[in-house]
Amino acid sequence: MPVIPQLPTFKVEVLMPGYVLRADFQPKGDILIFLNDRRYSVIRCDQVEFYPTMPDAQIRGVKQEMMALTKSYVMGISVLDNEHLGNVQMISSKRPFIVYTEWYAIQGDLHTNPDSRDDDVFDETRAFFALTDVLVFPLRGVRKAPTRQVPFLAINQNCVLAYHPHHPKE
Repeated sequence: MPVIPQLPTFKVEVLMPGYVLRADFQPKGDILIFLNDRRYSVIRCDQVEFYPTMPDAQIRGVKQEMMALTKSYVMGISVLDNEHLGNVQMISSKRPFIVYTEWYAIQGDLHTNPDSRDDDVFDETRAFFALTDVLVFPLRGVRKAPTRQVPFLAINQNCVLAYHPHHPKE
């Protein structure tokens, strides 16, 4: 009888407008391929801690065994550990960028086509792109800050307001 391999479960932090969520996430296959699969409109997360980030929120947070998140409202999904990242299928070409969402400035190495221009790094073939060696900075005062430094973040290009190459001064 063939052995069916167990899919990896990632410890993740999900950035959403007004919320940060920490959970276990087991994608149906490779994480980026699943996030970009248009057949699935939600992301199932388990062992969820769901926190409002806005300072005037009327609740502190919610803990649930399972929560379904609408993909279109997910700004980004950070993987908090390196354990399964070696198997993630990413474009090998990468460039340092800073991307801006409504709530966060996110700095990291954007994995994108090596031939793309700096003003055209996102394409219409997918919504989520890989960033590695990531720093996340809140742009507003937040009640619950996201993890500042993460090894991987899948950024939803539909939530990106602006972006530019990052040229650190030495």
